[in-house]
Amino acid sequence: MHAKGAPKGDYHLLTPQEDRTLCGLTVVPIIIDRPINTSTLHLTPLPPTDSRLCKDCEKAEAEAQSAEPA
Repeated sequence: MHAKGAPKGDYHLLTPQEDRTLCGLTVVPIIIDRPINTSTLHLTPLPPTDSRLCKDCEKAEAEAQSAEPA
């Protein structure tokens, strides 16, 4: 799952509990699979094609993957 808010805003990656993003934002536990205009982050099953990944989430994911044993 991914988290998304405004149509032109970045999307975010979720923690394993799916209640927060990797960069620390709270997520509304509602799945919406179409573009909407809201300031609240909601869940979406696929990475949005009209947005880019949040830089802080990208960095946190890279750090987590580098910490995992090979």
